Amino acid sequence: MSPGDASERLREIEKILSHRRAVTRADSNADAVAVHLADVPSVRIKELTAALRRRCGETVDEIDAVAMRLLLADYSVAVMHLRAVARDSASRIDGVAGPLKTIQRAARLHDRRDENIDPG
Repeated sequence: MSPGDASERLREIEKILSHRRAVTRADSNADAVAVHLADVPSVRIKELTAALRRRCGETVDEIDAVAMRLLLADYSVAVMHLRAVARDSASRIDGVAGPLKTIQRAARLHDRRDENIDPG
């Protein structure tokens, strides 16, 4: 590997890292799920993966090791955010389940009362 090649690969990684998108959290009406999903570094994951795939079959060097560590860190961040989305979704479902059960009980009670009313 030539020094120029190494410099070029490092510039590519630097460019990939600069793609981090800042999410505005000032909006109090922002949906927590949307905020978490916006924080998933999907573009960086795709670009780092592509950079590593281009090197497939070549001798692994320190730059590849750094790129892999960055990729794993981004995957960890993505998993953390996706777990938060799953927890939020489960919480929302649990929040709806209680009132639905109450409505179902009331509907069954109402149906039983209708069955017990003698039309004649």
